[in-house]
Amino acid sequence: MQQVALKANYRKTTRRGEVKKLRATGVVPGVVYGAHTKPLSVEVAGKDLEKVLHSSTSENVLVELDLAGATADKRLAMVQDVQHDHLTGKVLHVDFHELKSDEKFTANVPVHAVGEPLGVKNSGGVLEYAMRYLHVRCLPKDLPEQIAVDVSHLEIGQAIHVGEMTLPAGIEAIHRKDLPVFIVVAPQVEEEAAAPAEGAATEPEVITAKKVEGEEGEAEEKGEKPKGKAEAGKAEAAKPEAKGAKPEAKAAKPEAKKK
Repeated sequence: MQQVALKANYRKTTRRGEVKKLRATGVVPGVVYGAHTKPLSVEVAGKDLEKVLHSSTSENVLVELDLAGATADKRLAMVQDVQHDHLTGKVLHVDFHELKSDEKFTANVPVHAVGEPLGVKNSGGVLEYAMRYLHVRCLPKDLPEQIAVDVSHLEIGQAIHVGEMTLPAGIEAIHRKDLPVFIVVAPQVEEEAAAPAEGAATEPEVITAKKVEGEEGEAEEKGEKPKGKAEAGKAEAAKPEAKGAKPEAKAAKPEAKKK
């Protein structure tokens, strides 16, 4: 990975109001963090910083900070975090992580698949990324922009694991070797609803009887004919008279003939 030179100055202003004035003049405040040194406040020209960020082809950007001062002070660092204004997109703040050329450090490097897998080409499979980044450890001079992996030989159900990857010289992967990076899976087939057999009846169920509450409903369920109002009346008429009721008076006898 190429190291890009970036001019910077020591920053004495740390108050919010003073930092805001710096941004108004096109200057971006920043901080350099290091494992062996205390955080250092710096400032860089906004145009120079944006040029470095836009010209980089990798997500990891190595810069050589040229700090102007009484003595030449050059520091190797990686751009760690960049804060942008969510409305204008301008850079508001930048953090650098200082590195030592002779000390290894860790970083996330993107992985890139090269070639078309056989399982995709011949069987309609799908290549899936189990990992998008590989966590590696190396010297700054050995840090690659990306790690390319040949996947053209993969069939459906096959995978490339961390331990099977050929890494660039000086690169060490900080992962378990059995973790998959690329996998070729079978195409997904949507299950279709089973169609009814030909000639099979598809008519809706017909209810032939209606449940009736009360005595009529019970009679229908037993198969008996329910009593109507007329039959109920006949039954009422056929009932014997209540005890104690006086019988009707007999017809009067005809009068005796006059002598």
